[in-house]
This record gives sequence, structure tokens and C-alpha cells, in this order.
Amino acid sequence: MVSSKAGLARAVKHCKKHGVTALDFETTSLSPEDGRVRLVSLCNDRCGYLVDFDKVRGGFRGTAHLFEGGDWVVFNAGFELRFFMDAGAEPSCLDVGNLRRAIQGGGNFSLKQIALWDIEVDMSKEQQTSDWGAKVLSREQLDYAYLDADTTWRLWCHWAQQADAGRWSAFRMLNDMVPAVIEMETAGMLLDPEHHAKLVKDWTRVQRAKIKAIRELVPEAEVANINSDILWSDYFAAKMPDNYLAVWPRTEKTGQLSMKVETLQRLAGAVAGTPLEEFFDALSGYKTISKYLSSFGETLITKSNLSQDKRIRARFNIGAAKTCRFSCSAPNLQQVPRDRELLGEATSVRRSFVAGLGRKLVSLDYSGIELRVLALLSGDEQLLEDMVEGDVHAEVAAVIAGRKINKKTKQGKLARQAAKAVSFGIIYGSGATGLSTTMRCPVDTAQDYIDFWQERYPKAFNLRYDMMDEVSRTRSIRMVDGGTVYMGKVPDLPKSSNYPVQRGAFAIMARAITRHKASLDLARARHKQRQTRMISTIHDALIDETAAVDAKRCLVIMEEDMVAGYLDMFSGAPVDNLVEGGIGPNWAELE
Repeated sequence: MVSSKAGLARAVKHCKKHGVTALDFETTSLSPEDGRVRLVSLCNDRCGYLVDFDKVRGGFRGTAHLFEGGDWVVFNAGFELRFFMDAGAEPSCLDVGNLRRAIQGGGNFSLKQIALWDIEVDMSKEQQTSDWGAKVLSREQLDYAYLDADTTWRLWCHWAQQADAGRWSAFRMLNDMVPAVIEMETAGMLLDPEHHAKLVKDWTRVQRAKIKAIRELVPEAEVANINSDILWSDYFAAKMPDNYLAVWPRTEKTGQLSMKVETLQRLAGAVAGTPLEEFFDALSGYKTISKYLSSFGETLITKSNLSQDKRIRARFNIGAAKTCRFSCSAPNLQQVPRDRELLGEATSVRRSFVAGLGRKLVSLDYSGIELRVLALLSGDEQLLEDMVEGDVHAEVAAVIAGRKINKKTKQGKLARQAAKAVSFGIIYGSGATGLSTTMRCPVDTAQDYIDFWQERYPKAFNLRYDMMDEVSRTRSIRMVDGGTVYMGKVPDLPKSSNYPVQRGAFAIMARAITRHKASLDLARARHKQRQTRMISTIHDALIDETAAVDAKRCLVIMEEDMVAGYLDMFSGAPVDNLVEGGIGPNWAELE
């Protein structure tokens, strides 16, 4: 037990002497703005300390600098590092969860879960919500606090034994993004409530239209609750012929007919030209618009109103997807649709997110990054040439249409958009049957599209089979950043096809995020870009908010960092037409 500043200094010095040390905080709140660090536990094979900062002169804020120069293993580095940064310190925090992700692949999990999965330790969390601000802490609280650090240390040792040079490189890629994520989560995005309220009104109108279309075909007497997947499953199980039911996807847990939007859209394609197509389109449209109303409707306005500065602060979860791509929550800003993409309605959800007074938004997006990555991973020169100098989707659209298309016309734009489904369907490992339902065309026609793609881009097409062979041998795929993703015992063609591409695109963005944070930190230290903040990352895009006078320079910095992040992963690759975007008063209007 440590209860003095001198004792803390000795403990920290001792830990640093013996190398990497696990660290765990117990705090009176989840954020440093309204709470404090009460305890810190420190643990490695040679050291074991528990520090009560209520007894240390200066408390945590006055002594946080002592931890700089050490390497501290934590679980969920964003939590501990946020408290350190608030206290004016920024020591090295190594997230054991990110080390696990670098070796196994991404995922969302708790310390308790991975302790049980990985080292068979069943942790008690009974004291987690106890009073950490109490004048005197119980023995149970002290034991609980120390055992969190002990378990974190044991997990670190477990995964460190399995890490090679490539996996350590992937770990650093994930871990180095934490300060940038903290900046984005802290800054938040400003909402225009008036524009968004009008948008919600329009969505509600579309929802009513979908309900009307559904009820004209299936009255309430037959399916009372339009939102009940169980009732819809029972309805179609009783009505549909056996040959349709035999191929209808079912849910894993209950075995009911799947009512996912993607399933309904595929079914609509399979019954094209019949009243069922209209129904499945209406039901999938209703479910889509309802999701947006629940996720991005009044919820965003309420969240904005609850914040004093009217900003919406989402969580960016590093490595949450299996490929280690981000997830975003509370709210999920990654799902905000682009303009005019919501059920064919002219809408601009992104217009709702605006720059503050006297400021601009600066945003750049990697252009066609997944196809570029596929070309580079497979060494397909034709695909790379078409991506850099031509237009892959236009080439495919011309095959579909049987003639060259004019991308400037509405018809040409629609044809090119449809062609994307072919290219991305192939990336995701889709066969002719799956592609035919997506494209709503005969299977033979879908196969013709696949044959064209395979003939024009043979190396890119065959990458999936190389990955399948690797999975068959090792059950894992080694990713371009050096990390690995465990693929399971049975090879899966769609995942083997898609995971390396998704991971490559993410690795590029991860490097760009880390570089951009470092560039802005340097500029701010030189009293430039002082009002610039990273506020979001959406798929393959970065968004900053900056003073209007700094916007052009901010755009230059962002482009330099995104190009450099790309070259970090694919040295010597062509960078022509790599990024697109610009500066604007809101997210939708960028010049």
C-alpha cells in the first residue's frame, strides 16, 4: 500500500526499472470532468503496489507526471489515458485488448470476458459500482482493485508470448490511434436542429407511405404488429410455397424466417415482376426508415439538447469489427447515409452536421480505397490502372448496359451505381445466384458479369482462393499490416475474399489518423491550427473542424497525412486521385 508522494515516486521508479507494468484505475466517475482517480494498482512479475491518491499529497492530478517515461499495460487505454491527459501527462499506455486484436482479430469484449476466455480466470465484478469516494475503503474494494491489475498483467503475458514482429506492428497501429480517438470523442460534432427536425418530418412521411403500401397487401387482421419479425415469420411460413421456404434464410437462435433488410431485398429480386416484389420492397423500406428514425431521428436532437454546447459526442471503438475496423456508438455516425441514398428520397442527413460560428468543416475521403487495396494485394495491374486512371464501375456498367455509358446523365449515374453492386459483390465473394438477386437479373446474366470481371481482373478475382488456401493451412490470414485474423476451423469464401481487403483499407486509415493527430499537435505547439480539432472518422474519411482562416492549410495537412498513411502500407503505389473532399459549412457541402 502506498499513501505518500515519496512512496508513490519510489513505487513508480521500481516499476519502471523492471519494465512493462500493468496499471488499473478506480475512479469516482467515468470522466475526469466530474470525477477523480482514487486508486491505481500496479503489477508485474517483480512489483505489486496499490496507491490511494486521497492520501497522496497533490492527489493524482499533482503526481500524474511521475508515470511519464514508463510503459503501462491497461485494458481500454482510452479510459486511463483520458485521466492522464486531463492531468497534463501522457505516458505510454499499452492496451492488452489491442494486443489480443492484433493476434486474433477485432471484437468488442470486457476484461471479465477475455480473462475467462483466455486464461480461465472468473473475475468478480461485485465491487465495480461500489463507492470509490468513501473516506475509508473496504478490504474487498482494495482486493478488487488490485486483482484487476493482476489479471491485466497475466493477460498481457499470455498474448505477448504469441506476438511476433508483424503482430507487434499491428498492435502499435491500433494502440497509436488512442489519443486521436480521445480528441474526436471530446470535440464532438455540432448539430443543426432546425434542419434535422425537417428531415425527421420527411422521414416520418416516408414511413407512413411504406406502412400504407404494406397494409394494402397484408391487412392488420392478418399481421397485427408491423414491427414483429415473429409475426411476419409465422405469416410467410403459412402462406409461401415450400420451394420458397426451403431457400429462405433463417435466424440462428430461433430458426424463424429471417426478416433482415438484406434478406427482404434479395427476396424482392427473386420474385421480380410480382406483387411480392412490391411487398418485400415496402417492408424492407419500412424497416430501413424506421431504423433511421430510431437511430438518427429525434434521438440526435435530444442528444444535442442534453449537451451545453449542442455537440453530439459519439464513441469510436477501435478494432471492434473482426477486421479491426472501427465501430461507432451512441450514436452510430458511421451509418449516417450519404446524400440521396435513403430509399431514393432526396435527403441530406449529413447536412445536419455543421461547423461552429466562424469555423469550417474539412473532410477528405479515400476514393475507391477497397478496390485499390484489392489491386495492390493481388498485384492486378489492370485493376490498379482502372482505379487510378479510369473507372472500374463505368467499365462494368458498360458491360451491363451493352454500350458505353455517359456518367454525367442521370441514367448513366444510375447504371454506374448498379455496377458497384457487381464489383463489391465479387469482393465479398458473391456467386452468380447471390449476385442475381442483388442485381435483380437472371442467374445467367449475373454469371456473365462475373465472367467479365474475372477475365479483366484475373489476379484480383483469384485472391480469394489464395486466402482460402491460407485459411485451410493455418486457420488464420496474415494481414498486410502484419497482424493476423483467426478465421475458424472451416474456410469461408466470402470472408476469405473480403477480410484482407477491409483490413488493408483500415490499416491505411489507421496510419493516416495517427499521422494527422501528430501533425495537428505539432502545428498547435507552434501556435498554428490552434482551433483545429479532429472530430470524426467515418469509414474511409477524416473530418476536422477548424477556424475559417485555417481551413485551406488544414486541408493541405490532412491530404499530406492521408497520402502518407496510404504509402505507409503500400510504398511506391500510385497516389493520383487518391482522396476527394474539401471545405464547407457542413458535412454535406464540401468544395
